[in-house]
Amino acid sequence: MKTRVIEAFEPEYNALTKSLKLTLVLDEEAIAQIRTTCIKDANTVEELTTQVIELLERSIDLNTPRKRTGPYGGSW
Repeated sequence: MKTRVIEAFEPEYNALTKSLKLTLVLDEEAIAQIRTTCIKDANTVEELTTQVIELLERSIDLNTPRKRTGPYGGSW
C-alpha cells in the first residue's frame, strides 16, 4: 500500500483574529481514503472539502483532553 501524502504549505497566523490559514495538498491516496469516510459519494471539490473539514473537526474533538471525574463526582 502506498503511503498517502498530506502536506500543508504557506501557514499564516493572524494575531488579530487569532486564526491559522494554510494550504492543504492531498494526494490521490489521501483523497480516496477521505471518500471512504463519506456517507454519500463525495465527487465534487466542495464535497471533498466539507468532508476534510468534518474529519479535522472530529479529530480535534477526539484528541482534546477532557477533565476526568470520579464515579462520585470530583476530579481524580
